[in-house]
Amino acid sequence: MTRILMAIAGVMGARLAGAGFGFLSQLMLARMFLPHDVGMAFLAMSVTAFVSLMATGGYHTIALTYLARFRAFGRLNLERAFLSAARRDIFVLIALFLVVTPFAFVLPLEDGFAKAALFGVLAAIPLAVIRMNNSVANAHKRFSLSYVPDFVIRPGLLLLFLAALALLRLNAPIDYVLIAMVVIALTVAIGQALLLGKDHAFARVESAHLRGLRPYYRSRAAAMLMVTIVSGATADLVILIGGLFLPPSQVAVLGVAVRLAALVGFFSAASQQFVLRDLVATMSSANRSESDALLLRTNIVSIGNMIAATVVAIIIGPFVLALFGPAYGAGYWPLVIFLISQSIRVMGGMNGHLLALGGHQIRSAALCALAVIVLLLLSALLTPLWGLTGIATALLVAELVWAVGLGWLTQKLQGRRGDIFETIRTHKLFTAGR
Repeated sequence: MTRILMAIAGVMGARLAGAGFGFLSQLMLARMFLPHDVGMAFLAMSVTAFVSLMATGGYHTIALTYLARFRAFGRLNLERAFLSAARRDIFVLIALFLVVTPFAFVLPLEDGFAKAALFGVLAAIPLAVIRMNNSVANAHKRFSLSYVPDFVIRPGLLLLFLAALALLRLNAPIDYVLIAMVVIALTVAIGQALLLGKDHAFARVESAHLRGLRPYYRSRAAAMLMVTIVSGATADLVILIGGLFLPPSQVAVLGVAVRLAALVGFFSAASQQFVLRDLVATMSSANRSESDALLLRTNIVSIGNMIAATVVAIIIGPFVLALFGPAYGAGYWPLVIFLISQSIRVMGGMNGHLLALGGHQIRSAALCALAVIVLLLLSALLTPLWGLTGIATALLVAELVWAVGLGWLTQKLQGRRGDIFETIRTHKLFTAGR
């Protein structure tokens, strides 16, 4: 149990460190380059994050469960069959992205989008490998190797590269940063694979067993991919959508605003991760009042943090944005709206954990797809009219759709909800009945 707790703390610590490195990298980019160039860099980063998720086909998410289970029961043939199916689909998806990407140069896209897409896809290929090897390392209980390369080393190396450019006072074009992203991702992927040795996910150990399971794995991986995009890649999706309708200079402002809000939301919701063990214990004991009280306390802490951060942002938001440069002051109201969107997400965040604990997380894939469709349609409608505020409003509505739908789904599948409104209502009923 101690080892599990240490692993959880290590993951959260690595995520926090990576978030800090990412924030500092954004700040340095904004101070060192023109907004147009910063927008291209942000687009490339978001393409890398989003395409790397798509290129895995979602296998890296379900691998966390399946590979650990196969190894626990000594079913190495099933492990090889799973990795064989994953490799085949990942190679096909990577080839598809490589074929499609050059078309960005002939489409009527915003200036710089095609170049950002090219370098983003090139960096996404090794990042997809890293994501799969993260799951393999986790299954082999090499926990530090499952999160340190991706969450700490990769963003840390980019920060060091930017710091070197600043210290050496090199008047380098943004292309240097785009190339560095690709080289860093490739270097980290190779290093992680070497440390895993023959156990890495792309070792050519073909399995002739159970090939009929491939459609089953593929469908579950695709469903979890949609869940992962909504739960962990919304900021990158917003930046990608913004790149379709906004010039790179405005994408830079959009990127700063949405990533700042996502960073605040991550820190505010961090407490939810640390109570999962206690939540499992209280739910297993069939003591509904204890689990309800734990959910209420967790919601109050995380939402209180989020509200406080939003109020602070309203007061000092212009000063914080000014740190990035005078052009970024235009992101003030989008930042406020993005923070409200994060507040909505935090309010319903425990519903997602309840679904995961009940083994129903994959059932939310259709809901996640609906939220993405709402975001895409409203962004296409509102961004040309209202610019940055339009895409921020689109995300706000999409978050509302997701939060309400998640609450309904949790109630249907789990017989209870974990959002702040339900926990307050349950607490009042329990108090009145005493």
